[in-house]
Amino acid sequence: MPQSSTGRGPVVFAALALIAMLLVAVWAIRGLWRTPQSEAPGAATTPPVESALPVVTAPPGSPSNPPLAPVETPDTGATPTPAPTPTPPPPIVVGAFGELPVPNIPQPAYPPNLLNLTYELAIDLARLPRDAPVYRLVPRQWDETTVNTLARSLGIDGTVERTAGGGFLVRSSRGQLIVSELTIQYQAELPSPTPQPTNSPAATPETTPMETALSDDAELRRIAREWLLSHQLVSTPIDEGQVRERLPDRGLAIVTFGPAEPTPVLSAFPGATVTVASDGTVRQAFVAWPAALEPSTYSLRPAQALWQDVQSGRATVEVDERLFERASLPLRGVARLTSAELAWVDAGQGSSRYLTPVVRFRGTATIEGYPEPVEVVVTVVAVAAQASPRG
Repeated sequence: MPQSSTGRGPVVFAALALIAMLLVAVWAIRGLWRTPQSEAPGAATTPPVESALPVVTAPPGSPSNPPLAPVETPDTGATPTPAPTPTPPPPIVVGAFGELPVPNIPQPAYPPNLLNLTYELAIDLARLPRDAPVYRLVPRQWDETTVNTLARSLGIDGTVERTAGGGFLVRSSRGQLIVSELTIQYQAELPSPTPQPTNSPAATPETTPMETALSDDAELRRIAREWLLSHQLVSTPIDEGQVRERLPDRGLAIVTFGPAEPTPVLSAFPGATVTVASDGTVRQAFVAWPAALEPSTYSLRPAQALWQDVQSGRATVEVDERLFERASLPLRGVARLTSAELAWVDAGQGSSRYLTPVVRFRGTATIEGYPEPVEVVVTVVAVAAQASPRG
């Protein structure tokens, strides 16, 4: 029997509702599959934790995940120590007088080839100075008036004459005076010669010179010093002086002076030599003294270069000259140098002169065939901006 339309209504509605629910579920599932991550600008690349989709990471080495270069971790224990920056040598200081002429180093009286030494160093070369003063000897300025004034103070009343060398000469029966830019020479009146007997030589007995008593060294130095200062023959302070020689048979003593600063000065410039008689008068003098000593600082040569000069024979060697009479020649030995000092010598010629420093190494030498050690002094040129002697 056919069913009525009223019975089919609820069944149709239920079927339509079920179909609608299935369509909604299918639509939701397809929407989740098709939505790309890039549709949401600024969204995180990693899906949220609550997403049911798996997170896929590309394996290492793939085009989207290339391998990283290995990072080297520094080994702090094996870090190399950086090399120290070399200290540049100090600049060479050339003083106000420019390049200096060859120094006039006093030479020993014996031939250098008679002394053959090897050297040992027993001092620290680093303790040698790196610079020192050089002094220019400022020439004196003379004219007829100043020369005449000096001559009268010395008791010489002659006429002032010019010399060929540009100096001045004054002479009379009381003595003689010669001056130049750097030197003063004085000669007092010579004593009258003793009359000779008229007897025949056979009848005249031989006589020996009679020695005349001379003052002690301190008094001789005092007399010579006061004479120099009273006549203003030295322009800078002088040292204590030294009695170089006594000539009692002639009643004379020779006293020498050098500058008080610098010291020691090995040469005759500047210097003063005064001959004092037993009666306290000055018989003659040679004064090589400038108007002033003008200083300027100069660099010295490196200490190692000075020592190389000693070892290679480019130096002046001094020993007791009596050694050459007592030992077999040539002398050979070993010198042990235990100290070093600065000294000054003059350099240049004429009125263009300087006092330049040298280094003097001191020690003792053991000579083959000689029973005891002897003192030795080795002198080398020290100024960097100075010409060296030949040889």
